[in-house]
Amino acid sequence: MKKNVIANIPDIHCDGNEVEYVFHLLTAVLQSAGDQISLSELAVYSGMANRFVWIPGSWSRGCECLGSIDETPHEEIMRLLKWFGWKAECVKVLRDNQGTPLHTDHERIRSDFMCAIDNGFPVMSLRTKNHRFNAVVGYDNDGGTILYKEGVGGANNEHVCKTVSLDQWEETISDYILLKEKQQADSERVRFLALLKLIVSRAKRIDKINGKMLVGFAAWDAYLDMLENEDLSRLSNDEVGDILGQYCDGLCQIWGRNSGLAYYRSVSGRFPEWKTELETAAAALDACANYGGFLWSQGIGWVGDGLEKFRSKDGRKILADEGRRAMQKDREAVEQFEKILEKENW
Repeated sequence: MKKNVIANIPDIHCDGNEVEYVFHLLTAVLQSAGDQISLSELAVYSGMANRFVWIPGSWSRGCECLGSIDETPHEEIMRLLKWFGWKAECVKVLRDNQGTPLHTDHERIRSDFMCAIDNGFPVMSLRTKNHRFNAVVGYDNDGGTILYKEGVGGANNEHVCKTVSLDQWEETISDYILLKEKQQADSERVRFLALLKLIVSRAKRIDKINGKMLVGFAAWDAYLDMLENEDLSRLSNDEVGDILGQYCDGLCQIWGRNSGLAYYRSVSGRFPEWKTELETAAAALDACANYGGFLWSQGIGWVGDGLEKFRSKDGRKILADEGRRAMQKDREAVEQFEKILEKENW
């Protein structure tokens, strides 16, 4: 029985923030494939260190996840991999009502995974109860069993990385991403300017993605207007608590501004002609990110007076007003990015 396990993949950190977990996963996968890319760099080039996504008129979850605004399967991850010179393939497994694959078969799926692992490349795939993506790092029993690595929360707020085995896995697989080969990437200058162009265009976009999601400042406005004006007075505590949780999903995106600061500051050192703009943008993003924890300073919480403060319009107006100040800081950062693009005639 043939088996193979990739031995050099780093542990995948998990602190309960699913947004950051994807970056830890990607960092581990690419580092095991020989690409030394930092977590901050991945956060920036994924777009997650700058974007804001919201569904107007709806308190719903999932906006904070990488891929929530994909217009083609796993568009965000595939763009990220391409920017770093990776040729990759996204395989989406569609199934009929009986669970039979429509455009592939279990033999092809198993072969894809085994070939990738034999080439030393983990496969990004496999929804589990803990995460949307995990890293498949090995197989046993001629591919009848796969091994995947995932970070999970442990006792006493400890975070552990474990390797899990799974049989009959081809029957439930939904989609997966295969690393094929590392090719010559664009220079950092070209890549970074293309990134800034994407950030600016998203920040100013006003139409809905996939017919429902807003991004950028339009999403900020929808989010803060709902926060300030929603009538929660007749809702149960559980319902108010659920809305508070969804509000916090938005805050996770805003707090994510922090994740890109180290990379922006490093770029300002390598490209001194952008130093003023990038340092100004980083300071603005740092200030914007602070809004991610502002609610705690107001005593907001899920029980007692903390929940009642969130229920009240007065309490939420304080949050919304501070949010608009944070949005202005986000806008200031985008303006600095525009200055760089204008300077470079992009």
